[in-house]
Amino acid sequence: MIVIPSLDLWDGRVGFLRGGPPEQLTTVAEDAVATARAWADRGARRLQVVDLNAALGRGDNRELLLRILRSVEVPVQVGGGLRDTDRIGELLAAGASRAIVSTRALRDPPWLVAMARRHPGRILLGIDHRDRRALLAGRTESLAVPLGEIVRTANDLPLGGVLFTNTVAEGRMEGVGDPLGEMVARCRHERIAAGGVAGPEDLRTLAAAGFDAAVVGLALYREGPGPDRLREAVR
Repeated sequence: MIVIPSLDLWDGRVGFLRGGPPEQLTTVAEDAVATARAWADRGARRLQVVDLNAALGRGDNRELLLRILRSVEVPVQVGGGLRDTDRIGELLAAGASRAIVSTRALRDPPWLVAMARRHPGRILLGIDHRDRRALLAGRTESLAVPLGEIVRTANDLPLGGVLFTNTVAEGRMEGVGDPLGEMVARCRHERIAAGGVAGPEDLRTLAAAGFDAAVVGLALYREGPGPDRLREAVR
């Protein structure tokens, strides 16, 4: 199980949502570049950086994201409001290992097909879900298409993986909740989980459900036995 430290960017800082609006954001670091370097120096095999401002349509952290990409040598998967073909190409050319697409990809399947074919192996399909329904537009809307059908569509594309984010569990450090076991088992790409990881036991739950990697955010920045063991698992 690969542990992927996450840096969510909001107004130039690193912070995490508790499954809701930015008013519920918990700031964990003021210097995002130094934070990214620290995880790379610690031995992280991969990082995830998400521009929350862009995802919610409240500006962006474009220059900061580019600085992070220039500052580390480990692979960085990036996301947050990526709905523009040129923007995706810009980030991949700037050094991002993979781009996470969600809202437009789910609303416009032909566009997802085009992106996957243009950048084979470098597009991650992000599925933010609540109660087994996909969420769109910064989690302000839900999609009627069943998760299973989304996974079936993804299986036929040259994607770099599928990122399943449990928005109910996200930021609460209370466990991963519903691991979507049978649905994850149907996914033929790398399967990445996000949301709710608080300790090694959650990693074991996700591994048993079929996940290959887990994005971990808030828990890595807290104190306690669980977070301490998670930080050791980053290597």
